[in-house]
Amino acid sequence: MTLGRILRIIGAVAILIGGIVHLDLYFNSQYRFAGDMPNFGRSILLNVIGSAIIAAAVAARKEWFIRLAGIGMALGTIALFLFVHTNHTFLGFAVSGAVFEPSPQAQLAIIIEIVAIIALAATFVPSIDSADVSLPTPMAGASAAVAAVAVIAFAVHWNPDDTKTVAPATSTSASTATTTAPASSSPSGATTVPAASTPAVSTPASSTPASTPAAAAASAVSIKDFAFDGKSVTVAKGSTVTWTNNDGVKHSVVADDKSFRSESLTQGQTFQFTFPTAGTFTYICGIHPYMKGTIVVSP
Repeated sequence: MTLGRILRIIGAVAILIGGIVHLDLYFNSQYRFAGDMPNFGRSILLNVIGSAIIAAAVAARKEWFIRLAGIGMALGTIALFLFVHTNHTFLGFAVSGAVFEPSPQAQLAIIIEIVAIIALAATFVPSIDSADVSLPTPMAGASAAVAAVAVIAFAVHWNPDDTKTVAPATSTSASTATTTAPASSSPSGATTVPAASTPAVSTPASSTPASTPAAAAASAVSIKDFAFDGKSVTVAKGSTVTWTNNDGVKHSVVADDKSFRSESLTQGQTFQFTFPTAGTFTYICGIHPYMKGTIVVSP
């Protein structure tokens, strides 16, 4: 095996791993709910598919334009990463104050893309380039199959954990979620809820006797300085939690189990959700996924 082919395979594997890291961000870090949904999530999937295709082509073929496409893919991924992690917005998504978040995916993505760039750039050395040869057609097809199987396998592995949460989310007919604008504007609903579900929350007087001034204060979460204040809030079952965006940039509230999700909130806008069942509910900001919070609902 020639040095050129070894370097191409290293570059191809690095590009493929970079795509799989983005697949992990899409499923496990809730990036499919980030920014302007669903366009930002689609851009993540496009990166995954593009990485698999280019990785297979780079591993199989030695043509200069294919290797250059691999370098361009890695450079483009790094450039976009740096762009959104320096408080610039892409498809409604931006990160401020945390360059290498989420961890360790951010660090791994940068390192692996740099490895791809170095390995593929080295193949342009004349002595290495002239000695390199493309794979025969059957082996080229095998490299494409390996890339496709790797992406599909990870998608199938991660996706069931996500779909298992759909049933609990749709069965909470007593829950309500609303997004309200500042006092000068009219309220708008963040999610559609059957009209019959609203009385189910408001009628049981016995579900709220435990609420006290302290509990009422705890049910309000302020979004400020790119953080949820407080990060962990404990409320009684049946309580309504209100999030208020006090930052000058947009934020959103997205439950990890998809049981509630707000629209993008501008400064002064609020989002409310009523918790009809006990449990622990973790959530993130869909625009800045490193912002995390937890609601603990007691029986």
